[in-house]
Amino acid sequence: MSERLLVISDIHGHRKALSILLKRAKYNPKKDQLVLMGDYVNNGPDSFGTLKLVKRLKRRGALALAGNHEMRWLNSKDKKIKRWHPFLRELSAVEVIGNYIFAHAGIDTNKPLNKQIKEYTTGHYSHSLNRQIPKNKYLVHGHVPNDRYGLKKDEIYKNKNELSIDTGAGHNKFLSLIDLTGQYQYSVEVTNCLLYTSPSPRDKRQSR
Repeated sequence: MSERLLVISDIHGHRKALSILLKRAKYNPKKDQLVLMGDYVNNGPDSFGTLKLVKRLKRRGALALAGNHEMRWLNSKDKKIKRWHPFLRELSAVEVIGNYIFAHAGIDTNKPLNKQIKEYTTGHYSHSLNRQIPKNKYLVHGHVPNDRYGLKKDEIYKNKNELSIDTGAGHNKFLSLIDLTGQYQYSVEVTNCLLYTSPSPRDKRQSR
């Protein structure tokens, strides 16, 4: 059984920030279960490098979901992007671990979890999501930047049995990794990654 359940979303090409967070959290693929929740590409400086890292992490045991930006890439005819199409098709729509449900944008609560449509769970197509989350489940998603909830800096949105962890990396703000087991948050401001001589992102305790 995994010692920790770690989750991160909306990396948006910030490979260096992702590497810093994994190092700061002392991620160990032999002991920890890592969940990557999509939007690995676009907006940031290194989409292809980020995908390479995600692919390597997935090969070592991480779960990797699709986001709406990966769905966009699947429609691209660019030769460099098309090389990634087979891997992008492998990315899942929903993952469930214990009482936790993971989806990039959320779930269609009118459908069973094994019948979810990837175009909806990623937010690629507009659809009503997260209206009646089962009481015994806890939904973790990204997709909606935290400032749309009126939050600041690297605050994450918490509401009963829902956790939204997009802290704005796609808008040159923060990338956050959440330790769900220890209820702990690691964050780094993506524009300052190059200033860290040794990884030291912001850490803080989270409570549900």
